[in-house]
Amino acid sequence: MKRLLGGLLLLAALAGAGRATAEPLRYGVADDWPKFHACGDVWWQSAADIGYQEFRMTVQWDDAAPTVIAYQANLQAAIDCALLGGLRPILAVYPLHPAAIGSNAVAQAQFATFVSLVGQAFPGVQDIIVGNEPNVNRFWQPQYRNGQDAAATDYEHTLAQAYDALKTVRPDANVWGPAISSRGNDHATATSNPSHSPVWFIKYLADAYKASGRTKPIFDEFDMHPYPPTQDTDPFSKSFLWPQAGAANLDRIKQALWDGFSGTAQPTPAEQPGGGSVRPTLSSPGLPIDLDEAGEQTVVTGHDPAYTGGPENVTPITEQQQSDRHVQLAEIAACDPDVKALLYFPLIDDTGLSSGFQSGNLFADLTPKLSYAGVKTKIASAQGSCQGGITGIRQGWTHSTSVQGARGIFGGPGTSLTVSEDANYAAQVVKIPGGPVGAALTGTVKAYFRPGLHFPGLQLPAGTYRFQIVLSAATNPSRTTTLVSPTFIVGQAAKPDRSGRPAPHAAPKQCRHGRHHRRAGFCGK
Repeated sequence: MKRLLGGLLLLAALAGAGRATAEPLRYGVADDWPKFHACGDVWWQSAADIGYQEFRMTVQWDDAAPTVIAYQANLQAAIDCALLGGLRPILAVYPLHPAAIGSNAVAQAQFATFVSLVGQAFPGVQDIIVGNEPNVNRFWQPQYRNGQDAAATDYEHTLAQAYDALKTVRPDANVWGPAISSRGNDHATATSNPSHSPVWFIKYLADAYKASGRTKPIFDEFDMHPYPPTQDTDPFSKSFLWPQAGAANLDRIKQALWDGFSGTAQPTPAEQPGGGSVRPTLSSPGLPIDLDEAGEQTVVTGHDPAYTGGPENVTPITEQQQSDRHVQLAEIAACDPDVKALLYFPLIDDTGLSSGFQSGNLFADLTPKLSYAGVKTKIASAQGSCQGGITGIRQGWTHSTSVQGARGIFGGPGTSLTVSEDANYAAQVVKIPGGPVGAALTGTVKAYFRPGLHFPGLQLPAGTYRFQIVLSAATNPSRTTTLVSPTFIVGQAAKPDRSGRPAPHAAPKQCRHGRHHRRAGFCGK
């Protein structure tokens, strides 16, 4: 035990030495094992040996007993053990029942009081997470009310009260929120799992924040669970399509935070104008991002007697795949200057195949997996620093003022456009010289779609024209992009070539029903 604690204290000293200017990435684990097992057992030994510096435990609020901290003595024992050994404990506080809070003002206030009680009960814990994936139905209900957002708005009201209640009794505490899931379907009437994507949840969260008139932050660090697009199959480096976002799309999360909170009292992530990976300093910290609860489940072949139940609830990956992906995620996190901490989940496999997670660094029989050595080696070599990055994943970031992925598609069978985020558009035909002809064609374009732009009944006199499309981002109308087509000619004979024949690109002929040639982008299909 003395050797274990000595090693942990050394790790803590080394970590502290790096915080004079800019803190390197901190590695840790999210796991409730220490809450129910003795200090110094295999969990603690393994955490110290791998090099983890912090760990997260959960505290669930039971609305039937709103002032009772379940397993308080167990939590205190684990916290004492962590502090003695140099690990930084983190507590995640969220409702036991997903429908316990919602828009109920009394429940919101009771939960906020409970968060403050947790802060008072455990003065050795500085970092407290408020909420757990409030953008998914499993942890927060309702997600929608009458087809409109409910969860983000209700959670914002709850978080703001919890922030203030905790800061009143523990000014030193850091509030993490919202512990958001990387996935959501944005389907208000879904029969199963109505949920919010992270980008839209952040937008609605910010809308509620601004509508409240609040002049203080609601979280000190932004927390998210960065599972990949297909859990336990895809690597963490695989990008999501907008509006989902994972470890490979942190620039999308940062843009959403900037869109929603820029200019308010809620800080946004630090920007890197040079595109580098220099971590923020204490004098210019920005909003830290924590990647919390990351893991992918492995096969358990050869260790079957340690597990119960079944069948497996996912398609598990091999030990080697898990190790490679854990290491890759550590590199993604270390190379993003705004990421402060990375917490894997859990350290030791759950025993239930169909009900738990087999994503630990150790099997349930306590045998180390390949990821144990893989992560240990990565931590020892990187020491929280970037070692080159992952191809295709941005490191530095600056906010955008334009619509992402906006591109005009002009000519051919019709006029269209595409974007990589939802946007509103106003399209017009413009005469040169002159100005807009007819009314603007307005609408919404979904990310990655290519809507046809048709101007029914529009008649153009002879002349030179172009298309102009003004786009504004659906999540932030102040971000705009204007697309302009090449010019085209209507109703004028083209100049003959040297042979006396008309040029190949003569003026477009009239379509039937009085419409113009498709080359001009007017005829419907």
